Amino acid sequence: MDNAFGYLTLPGGQAHLAESRRFLSGTGLAVNLDDGSALLTTADGTSTWQPILPERACELAGIPAPDVDGEAETARRLDPFHVERHTSATFNALVAVALARRLPCAHALRAWREGVWDGTFDGPYLEQPETFAASVLEYIAATGTALQDAVIGQLANDAMLDPVSPEHAQVMKDTAWQTALAEIPGRLSHAAGALERRRQTRRDTARANSAQLALI
Repeated sequence: MDNAFGYLTLPGGQAHLAESRRFLSGTGLAVNLDDGSALLTTADGTSTWQPILPERACELAGIPAPDVDGEAETARRLDPFHVERHTSATFNALVAVALARRLPCAHALRAWREGVWDGTFDGPYLEQPETFAASVLEYIAATGTALQDAVIGQLANDAMLDPVSPEHAQVMKDTAWQTALAEIPGRLSHAAGALERRRQTRRDTARANSAQLALI
Protein backbone atom coordinates (compact mmCIF):
# COMPACT_ATOMS: atom_id res chain seq x y z
CA MET A 1 0.00 0.00 0.00
CA ASP A 2 1.37 3.42 -0.97
CA ASN A 3 1.81 6.17 1.65
CA ALA A 4 1.23 3.84 4.60
CA PHE A 5 3.30 4.05 7.78
CA GLY A 6 4.74 1.18 9.75
CA TYR A 7 7.79 -0.89 10.62
CA LEU A 8 9.63 -2.41 7.67
CA THR A 9 11.86 -5.30 8.68
CA LEU A 10 14.43 -6.11 6.02
CA PRO A 11 16.09 -9.51 5.46
CA GLY A 12 18.95 -8.65 7.82
CA GLY A 13 16.45 -8.36 10.67
CA GLN A 14 16.70 -4.60 11.22
CA ALA A 15 13.34 -2.86 11.61
CA HIS A 16 12.92 0.62 10.17
CA LEU A 17 10.12 3.04 10.98
CA ALA A 18 9.11 3.98 7.45
CA GLU A 19 6.54 5.19 4.98
CA SER A 20 5.78 2.99 1.99
CA ARG A 21 6.10 4.93 -1.23
CA ARG A 22 5.45 2.56 -4.12
CA PHE A 23 5.68 -1.02 -5.32
CA LEU A 24 6.62 -1.65 -8.95
CA SER A 25 7.92 -4.68 -10.86
CA GLY A 26 8.58 -6.72 -7.74
CA THR A 27 10.51 -3.94 -5.96
CA GLY A 28 9.17 -1.86 -3.11
CA LEU A 29 10.33 1.60 -2.10
CA ALA A 30 9.91 3.00 1.42
CA VAL A 31 11.29 6.11 3.11
CA ASN A 32 13.04 5.90 6.46
CA LEU A 33 11.41 8.21 9.03
CA ASP A 34 14.72 8.58 10.84
CA ASP A 35 16.81 10.18 8.09
CA GLY A 36 14.68 10.25 4.94
CA SER A 37 16.81 7.68 3.15
CA ALA A 38 15.27 5.33 0.60
CA LEU A 39 14.71 1.69 1.58
CA LEU A 40 14.39 -0.89 -1.19
CA THR A 41 12.91 -4.34 -0.78
CA THR A 42 11.66 -7.19 -2.93
CA ALA A 43 8.45 -9.22 -2.83
CA ASP A 44 10.11 -12.52 -1.97
CA GLY A 45 8.86 -12.98 1.58
CA THR A 46 12.15 -11.94 3.20
CA SER A 47 10.82 -8.58 4.44
CA THR A 48 7.86 -7.90 6.72
CA TRP A 49 5.60 -4.89 7.26
CA GLN A 50 3.79 -3.94 10.48
CA PRO A 51 1.42 -0.99 9.86
CA ILE A 52 0.84 1.73 12.43
CA LEU A 53 -1.17 4.95 12.31
CA PRO A 54 0.53 7.88 10.53
CA GLU A 55 0.14 10.14 13.57
CA ARG A 56 1.81 7.61 15.85
CA ALA A 57 4.61 6.89 13.39
CA CYS A 58 5.41 10.57 12.99
CA GLU A 59 5.20 11.09 16.76
CA LEU A 60 7.77 8.35 17.26
CA ALA A 61 9.98 9.93 14.60
CA GLY A 62 9.63 13.39 16.13
CA ILE A 63 8.11 14.96 13.02
CA PRO A 64 4.66 16.45 12.33
CA ALA A 65 1.99 14.17 10.92
CA PRO A 66 1.38 14.79 7.20
CA ASP A 67 -1.46 17.02 6.08
CA VAL A 68 -4.09 15.28 4.00
CA ASP A 69 -6.93 16.39 1.76
CA GLY A 70 -9.95 15.76 3.94
CA GLU A 71 -12.27 16.30 1.00
CA ALA A 72 -10.86 13.33 -0.92
CA GLU A 73 -12.67 10.02 -0.89
CA THR A 74 -9.54 8.55 0.64
CA ALA A 75 -7.11 10.82 2.46
CA ARG A 76 -4.62 12.18 -0.08
CA ARG A 77 -1.26 13.56 0.99
CA LEU A 78 -0.90 17.27 0.26
CA ASP A 79 2.90 17.04 0.33
CA PRO A 80 4.11 13.76 -1.20
CA PHE A 81 7.62 14.46 0.13
CA HIS A 82 6.58 15.27 3.69
CA VAL A 83 8.94 12.72 5.27
CA GLU A 84 12.00 13.72 3.25
CA ARG A 85 11.33 17.41 3.86
CA HIS A 86 11.32 16.87 7.64
CA THR A 87 14.12 14.29 7.91
CA SER A 88 16.57 14.32 4.99
CA ALA A 89 19.37 16.88 4.85
CA THR A 90 20.37 15.51 1.44
CA PHE A 91 16.88 16.03 0.03
CA ASN A 92 16.65 19.59 1.35
CA ALA A 93 20.15 20.48 0.14
CA LEU A 94 19.44 19.30 -3.40
CA VAL A 95 16.12 21.12 -3.56
CA ALA A 96 17.72 24.29 -2.22
CA VAL A 97 20.58 24.33 -4.73
CA ALA A 98 18.28 23.55 -7.68
CA LEU A 99 15.87 26.33 -6.75
CA ALA A 100 18.52 28.90 -5.85
CA ARG A 101 20.48 28.37 -9.07
CA ARG A 102 17.42 27.58 -11.23
CA LEU A 103 18.96 24.31 -12.37
CA PRO A 104 16.88 22.13 -14.71
CA CYS A 105 16.29 18.59 -13.48
CA ALA A 106 13.77 15.80 -13.96
CA HIS A 107 11.31 16.72 -16.76
CA ALA A 108 12.70 20.26 -16.84
CA LEU A 109 16.11 18.92 -17.90
CA ARG A 110 14.58 17.11 -20.86
CA ALA A 111 12.73 20.30 -21.74
CA TRP A 112 16.01 22.23 -21.46
CA ARG A 113 17.69 19.82 -23.88
CA GLU A 114 14.85 20.36 -26.34
CA GLY A 115 15.17 24.13 -26.01
CA VAL A 116 11.66 24.60 -24.63
CA TRP A 117 12.23 25.03 -20.88
CA ASP A 118 10.82 28.33 -19.62
CA GLY A 119 13.33 28.62 -16.79
CA THR A 120 10.81 27.80 -14.07
CA PHE A 121 9.29 24.70 -12.53
CA ASP A 122 5.75 26.05 -12.87
CA GLY A 123 4.98 26.09 -16.58
CA PRO A 124 4.17 22.93 -18.53
CA TYR A 125 7.02 21.12 -16.73
CA LEU A 126 5.44 20.58 -13.35
CA GLU A 127 7.90 18.02 -12.02
CA GLN A 128 9.55 19.95 -9.19
CA PRO A 129 13.16 19.65 -7.91
CA GLU A 130 11.70 17.58 -5.05
CA THR A 131 11.09 14.77 -7.54
CA PHE A 132 14.73 14.90 -8.62
CA ALA A 133 16.00 14.99 -5.01
CA ALA A 134 13.88 11.97 -4.05
CA SER A 135 15.18 10.14 -7.12
CA VAL A 136 18.77 10.82 -6.02
CA LEU A 137 18.03 9.24 -2.63
CA GLU A 138 16.66 6.18 -4.42
CA TYR A 139 19.71 6.12 -6.71
CA ILE A 140 21.99 6.06 -3.66
CA ALA A 141 20.01 3.19 -2.13
CA ALA A 142 20.07 1.20 -5.37
CA THR A 143 23.73 1.73 -6.29
CA GLY A 144 25.54 2.58 -3.06
CA THR A 145 27.31 5.47 -4.77
CA ALA A 146 28.41 8.69 -3.11
CA LEU A 147 26.14 11.72 -3.26
CA GLN A 148 28.01 13.57 -6.01
CA ASP A 149 28.10 10.48 -8.23
CA ALA A 150 24.40 9.88 -7.54
CA VAL A 151 23.56 13.45 -8.60
CA ILE A 152 25.51 13.01 -11.83
CA GLY A 153 23.93 9.60 -12.43
CA GLN A 154 20.37 10.78 -11.81
CA LEU A 155 20.83 13.82 -14.03
CA ALA A 156 22.02 11.44 -16.75
CA ASN A 157 18.86 9.40 -16.23
CA ASP A 158 16.77 12.55 -16.47
CA ALA A 159 18.55 13.61 -19.67
CA MET A 160 18.44 10.03 -21.01
CA LEU A 161 22.20 10.04 -21.53
CA ASP A 162 25.14 7.84 -20.57
CA PRO A 163 26.57 9.37 -17.35
CA VAL A 164 30.16 8.99 -18.63
CA SER A 165 29.46 10.31 -22.12
CA PRO A 166 30.98 13.57 -23.40
CA GLU A 167 27.45 14.74 -24.21
CA HIS A 168 26.37 14.41 -20.58
CA ALA A 169 29.54 16.16 -19.41
CA GLN A 170 28.61 19.05 -21.70
CA VAL A 171 25.05 19.11 -20.30
CA MET A 172 26.47 19.27 -16.76
CA LYS A 173 28.62 22.24 -17.78
CA ASP A 174 26.02 24.11 -19.80
CA THR A 175 23.30 23.83 -17.15
CA ALA A 176 25.75 24.90 -14.38
CA TRP A 177 25.17 21.65 -12.50
CA GLN A 178 28.92 20.96 -12.71
CA THR A 179 29.64 24.16 -10.81
CA ALA A 180 26.78 23.54 -8.39
CA LEU A 181 28.25 20.20 -7.28
CA ALA A 182 30.82 22.09 -5.20
CA GLU A 183 28.02 23.95 -3.42
CA ILE A 184 26.15 20.84 -2.29
CA PRO A 185 28.33 19.99 0.79
CA GLY A 186 27.75 23.44 2.26
CA ARG A 187 24.03 23.22 1.58
CA LEU A 188 24.03 19.77 3.15
CA SER A 189 25.67 21.02 6.33
CA HIS A 190 23.22 23.93 6.56
CA ALA A 191 20.21 21.66 6.02
CA ALA A 192 21.44 19.15 8.61
CA GLY A 193 21.80 21.92 11.18
CA ALA A 194 18.33 23.29 10.47
CA LEU A 195 16.75 19.84 10.79
CA GLU A 196 18.52 19.18 14.07
CA ARG A 197 17.40 22.53 15.49
CA ARG A 198 13.80 21.70 14.56
CA ARG A 199 14.09 18.26 16.16
CA GLN A 200 15.55 19.80 19.31
CA THR A 201 12.71 22.32 19.48
CA ARG A 202 10.16 19.50 19.23
CA ARG A 203 11.99 17.51 21.93
CA ASP A 204 12.09 20.55 24.23
CA THR A 205 8.39 21.21 23.63
CA ALA A 206 7.52 17.58 24.38
CA ARG A 207 9.52 17.67 27.63
CA ALA A 208 7.90 20.92 28.70
CA ASN A 209 4.43 19.52 27.99
CA SER A 210 5.24 16.37 29.94
CA ALA A 211 6.48 18.41 32.88
CA GLN A 212 3.35 20.57 32.82
CA LEU A 213 1.11 17.51 32.80
CA ALA A 214 3.04 16.05 35.71
CA LEU A 215 2.41 19.22 37.73
CA ILE A 216 -1.28 19.09 36.95
